[in-house]
Amino acid sequence: MKYQPIYIILFIGILLAVTSCKKLAGLGLQQNSDHVTSVLDPHINKTAWQYLKERSIGNQPDTIFKRMYDAIIYSGIDTNEYIQPGRTFLFLHNDAVFRSAQATATDCYWGRYKVNNAVAKSWSQYTPQQVKNWLLYLIVKDQYSYDNLGSENVEVNTLLPEGADAVNPRSIMTIKLSNDRDSKVRLNDFINSVRVTVGRTSGILSDNGPIHVMDRVVEYGVK
Repeated sequence: MKYQPIYIILFIGILLAVTSCKKLAGLGLQQNSDHVTSVLDPHINKTAWQYLKERSIGNQPDTIFKRMYDAIIYSGIDTNEYIQPGRTFLFLHNDAVFRSAQATATDCYWGRYKVNNAVAKSWSQYTPQQVKNWLLYLIVKDQYSYDNLGSENVEVNTLLPEGADAVNPRSIMTIKLSNDRDSKVRLNDFINSVRVTVGRTSGILSDNGPIHVMDRVVEYGVK
């Protein structure tokens, strides 16, 4: 059987392509190597209160909890609550209190709870007790994080005294993880919930309990 010239040329081209794969632009083929994986350590080796203060005051460029810290000082809440063991702490990113880029947003505290029908400009426009109650609601009894949460809601108790909030007389909250690869913490995610709040950063492990950072207001209620 005689081969036509065109087939001979194609054969030579394929042969050259195969051999050139072994070395392209002076580079050899990639060799097999072990890929070492690692997981970031979520432990911060300090109490929740230490962590909050460090990210709130001083000359740091990322004082992301400053408005929450200001609320704590203004309300008069006992700061020892943030060093007690066996709790879950919901920390408020500044955006959960007020977002200057969206001054009329109703999913931040000052926009959600208006004063005289206007967005608040400071904590001093509220009573210290109102602010304290909200802060107490953001501290959960017992520890809840990725090791014991799943896609089903867990009803938890907070430090807010029962009966302090007429909308939530039992002072409860529900917590679960989103059923996707992000596995974000979701608060009060139930049928007809007035607001579902999704964690910005979750699973930070302080010496006295997990911290979940929220950048939207947290509230309990039914539509």
